[in-house]
Amino acid sequence: MTPRPPRPGRSDRLRPLNLPQPAEVELDGQGRPTAVNSIQPPNGGTAEQREKGYGQERRAVESILEIWRVDDEWWRQPISRWYAEVVLEGGMHVTLYEDLMTGDWYIQRP
Repeated sequence: MTPRPPRPGRSDRLRPLNLPQPAEVELDGQGRPTAVNSIQPPNGGTAEQREKGYGQERRAVESILEIWRVDDEWWRQPISRWYAEVVLEGGMHVTLYEDLMTGDWYIQRP
């Protein structure tokens, strides 16, 4: 019996999303993010990611594009989060969120 040849990759396969990573977020007096600490790309990142600021210890927030709050799943384990879509120094777009149940911050890349 001969082994079957490998199947070509399919574009409709499920792929894992960019999982949120813990982050340290500096806030201004009104509670808006001003800087993010300890951003580390998975596996060291690409040269382009490093050039745009991935892997830097501290990146200033250049602008806040949108903010919103999510309160959900009250019938199970409640989810309460405050989100901010921001542009960091160097042009990197990320979503930051604070878990309002624990006070922990996370960063998620698109």
